[in-house]
Amino acid sequence: MNKNMGVLEGAIKAAAQQGAHIIVTPEDGIYGWVFKRDTIFPYLEDIPDPQVNWIPCTDPERFAPAAVQERLSCMARNNSIYVVANIGDKKPCNSSDPKCPSNGHYQYNTNVVFDSKGKLVARYHKVRNNMILHLVWST
Repeated sequence: MNKNMGVLEGAIKAAAQQGAHIIVTPEDGIYGWVFKRDTIFPYLEDIPDPQVNWIPCTDPERFAPAAVQERLSCMARNNSIYVVANIGDKKPCNSSDPKCPSNGHYQYNTNVVFDSKGKLVARYHKVRNNMILHLVWST
């Protein structure tokens, strides 16, 4: 994962230097695709609703731990470019919920968007037959 993040960081820097305003990573481009539900869990982060007005690069402890979000935010901020990345989100659920998995967390394949200042501006949970999209765009 860190190797992929390093490659992404170089690509973002090069794209920004060539005048790009946005970079979009492929699905599973950071984590890879050889994980199962239990093996990916340690790498998932709690991705907040973008309405919280958060720049992970400048306030990394607000929703800890969020190392991937912090690094993506800093890539966007340091290069003044929008970054769209596919990462994993986890949300706790109540055991009384019959759909709640045995580990007590829902897990989402999620796209996030950081603006050119590193602010989290969008989060999209890819959910089969039930799409969830949270967008907050600032100018």
